Amino acid sequence: MSTLVLVGATVHDGRGGVAQVADVVVRDGVVAAAGPGAAASVVEAGRASSTLASGSGSGSVTDVEVVDARGLEVLPGFVDVHAHDDAALFRPGGIAPKTAQGVTTTIVGNCGQGVAPSPPLPPRQTDPPDRSLEQYSLPVLGPFPDRRWTTFGDYVDTLAHEPLGIHARALVPHAPVRASVLGMVRRPADAGETSRIAGALGDALDAGALGVSLGLMYAPGDAADRPELLAIAREVAARDGLLVAHVRNEADGLRASVDELASLGRESGARVHVSHLKVTGPRNVGGMGAIVDHLDDLRAEGLDISADVYPYDAGSTTVASLFPPSTADRGVESLLEALGDPTARATVLAGLEQPWPGTALENQWAAIGPARILLAGFARPEDAGLEGRSVADTAAELGGDPREVLADLVLAERGALTVIVFHTDLEGMRTALAWPHTLVGSDGLPRESGTVHPRLYGTFARLLDVYSGTGPSAVLTREEAVHRMSVAAHRRFRTVASSTPVGVVPGASADLQLVDPVAYADRATYAEPRRPPSGVRGVWVAGELVAGELAGLA
Repeated sequence: MSTLVLVGATVHDGRGGVAQVADVVVRDGVVAAAGPGAAASVVEAGRASSTLASGSGSGSVTDVEVVDARGLEVLPGFVDVHAHDDAALFRPGGIAPKTAQGVTTTIVGNCGQGVAPSPPLPPRQTDPPDRSLEQYSLPVLGPFPDRRWTTFGDYVDTLAHEPLGIHARALVPHAPVRASVLGMVRRPADAGETSRIAGALGDALDAGALGVSLGLMYAPGDAADRPELLAIAREVAARDGLLVAHVRNEADGLRASVDELASLGRESGARVHVSHLKVTGPRNVGGMGAIVDHLDDLRAEGLDISADVYPYDAGSTTVASLFPPSTADRGVESLLEALGDPTARATVLAGLEQPWPGTALENQWAAIGPARILLAGFARPEDAGLEGRSVADTAAELGGDPREVLADLVLAERGALTVIVFHTDLEGMRTALAWPHTLVGSDGLPRESGTVHPRLYGTFARLLDVYSGTGPSAVLTREEAVHRMSVAAHRRFRTVASSTPVGVVPGASADLQLVDPVAYADRATYAEPRRPPSGVRGVWVAGELVAGELAGLA
């Protein structure tokens, strides 16, 4: 039996109460005791060897390891409720950006995208598999693992039983299921197709999915109409899951998009959740207060609605989302064909400057312009110098119209680019964060190389370092921030049974972090986004040390 003892730390148990100086005892991956003097019996037994948290002293570890945690904080492991680690989980080092900032549970399958269930195999073995959705999702998820999960239950079993170095729980994404029925075509499903889509999602919920995620801004989910979405919501409600949505429009149409989700919850009885709540576009600066008031009104009416945020003024997404939705009828391939045809290209590029009739989707290019859109994820060596630069600056250097330059780069890179879009304001984010029903999700896109959004490495550190406590930008107390990022997230997404303890409390999985409150700081910036936070001494997942200075991984 292995035992870890953290002695004399300031312990935040994750339930929102005032932290206290206490000891934490971990046995076989579970918190055995937590409280003042909890370590006394272990230490007095003389079975411990000492390892100073500073790393200045260590002893040979037998069955008990003691860490002198005086002056340090013990926090529960954080939950990333909006992750895109679906493929990164299966890449060496893929989850290091998360564990380095204290995330011990990642929730995947968001924005309606994911690696499972796998698309059906072609009728003949000699035919190539359909990779249109995989190609479309590449900028968000990165390369898919070289394996298949023909049922969502197979995938859930993999997440539960493979040694991934992090707890991974999944929403079932709408897009792969819809694509398995209709392909990437953007049209409403008929009654029979709707029944098949909803039934397959219901089966995934029965197999262990936490809920269903919708990507209503992305193909093919943006083509789903109310009958299809309501059928899905009813499957979610029947199992008391969570219906999670990247809503259709986060700019001028945000309230209408929230109301679309709310109406699904109201009519079906499903619990609903807004992914990465924000209001975008210069015209909408200052508009988040009205949205939060509206969310309060919805809750007062009896709707069970929540949201998550990331603490930045920019987002990141696939470059394909900048273009009119008509270009996504067959995924990225249809966009590339349109940009490669002179007549179609002229129509598509004109659409960047105009409203998109017949759709509720937002035109990000028209809203914020090329100076506020950065390009990332270049694969060609000759494009490496363009990494992380704005479309406007790139066009000025290359001497072309920004739209034409963007089109040329999309063609050259086969549509696999990501964009970092400066489309919101920090005051609006702070207003959203202050709402009591807001959790925290990174929405980080785990690209293996090139420029990434700093939220991949810094979301949780930034929230704790900048937006909690007593600093000038603080929105939450430190205790409340820790609660939102741990126990509250577990309970809202029901990552474990309601009877299972979570947090730094006896009986809970020993998902812990040890931090130096003086040295702790968010270091990830737009200029240097791959910098993990400082001051993280150790991170444990089910009692196993996975990150931090004690693990030699700071």
